[in-house]
Amino acid sequence: MLIVAAFFSLLGWALVHTGGAPVGMGVNKVYGEVSIQKKPAPNFTLRLLDGSSITLADLKGTVVLIDFWASWCPPCRDEASALAQVYTEYQGLGVEFIGISIWDRLGDAEDYVQHFEITYPTGLDSEGTILVDYAVRGIPEKFFIDANGQMHAKYIGPSDVDSLRESLNQMLAGRN
Repeated sequence: MLIVAAFFSLLGWALVHTGGAPVGMGVNKVYGEVSIQKKPAPNFTLRLLDGSSITLADLKGTVVLIDFWASWCPPCRDEASALAQVYTEYQGLGVEFIGISIWDRLGDAEDYVQHFEITYPTGLDSEGTILVDYAVRGIPEKFFIDANGQMHAKYIGPSDVDSLRESLNQMLAGRN
């Protein structure tokens, strides 16, 4: 009985200290662009917090920014306002954002979206299939998908307004 109690105590401590993230994964400690192979972005359908769904393949012809985040992640919280602002600026310009909450609880994700006034499509990858397909190792991580559905760039760590604009402008210029 003592061993069982010790096990659950250790499990509880680990969940609190990792934010519920799987072992070896969590908040990115290094920031910047990561070299990736230019290849078709893995397709997915994400159930959104509003009950609707979005499918990446339906966005062909659009530049897409996919942001992996969690409500408990300090760098994710640091960049949330920048993402919301840039999304608003680029509406109607052939750009779509998709927010994917991982290692999170539904209520916490909903509170986060409301607190930061996020208006772009956002859902919870509760089964972890999308994060596996994109080989997400930590958060925040952002993937930029070009209008042809090809993976263009990956950034780890938080981004600011200027760097988001620069990346999107480069992709939009290359689309023409």
